[in-house]
Amino acid sequence: MLERARIFEGIGIVHGFTTRNGGVSKGRHATLNVGERWGDAPEAVAENRRRIAEAGGFALDDLRTVRQVHGRQVLRASALEEGSQADALWAHREEAPRVVAVLTADCVPILLTDRAGTVVCAIHSGWRGTVARIAEHAVDVLRRAGAEPGDLLAAIGPCIERDAFEVGEEVAEQFDDAHVVRPPGGKPHVDLVAACRTQLLESGLHPDAIERVGACTHAHAERYFSYRRDGAGIGQMLSFVGFG
Repeated sequence: MLERARIFEGIGIVHGFTTRNGGVSKGRHATLNVGERWGDAPEAVAENRRRIAEAGGFALDDLRTVRQVHGRQVLRASALEEGSQADALWAHREEAPRVVAVLTADCVPILLTDRAGTVVCAIHSGWRGTVARIAEHAVDVLRRAGAEPGDLLAAIGPCIERDAFEVGEEVAEQFDDAHVVRPPGGKPHVDLVAACRTQLLESGLHPDAIERVGACTHAHAERYFSYRRDGAGIGQMLSFVGFG
């Protein structure tokens, strides 16, 4: 049900990247779908979230998500209001709510915490968010909250990898050439994982403070949901981090 980062062990936080397994949803949403917008039964989504909270070691009432819009807005969980839109949420140990999360089905989920386990952040970095450098922006927000970038740890979760992420030239040209492969006679492929890792490094994180967790969502149908592979209406996974 959950994939976790070794780098976060011993810090006193809860975290995890869900797979598509271990839930009660049926059909295209089988089985651990957490998305509420794509036609799944609400009671199934509620039960799936309850199971994730139980396995993750936190109270479901402490969990917060936000409507994601493929931008670079980073919001403090305690400042969430009805209708809030963002692509990253952060929280401080001393205030509620205590667990933040993002939903993905190919986009890059990134979880951040400092080594003292004082602040946490969950980031949704699709290709647009990656171009907008949302990971860099999130690090800056945590810096302004008192966390030194050199003390931050990052886990990059399951997402679509370079070999499966074929794009048009109009998308590829927005990325650094180091993160684009142009096969002879074929369309460009973008490496979102490498692009996000570069942003974290350029923001001040140490190379050994960044861990990749999981694998390519597109390549493993038995393990992950993938919008690119299965189209609209597929399920979504949850990437959460916080204080249990």
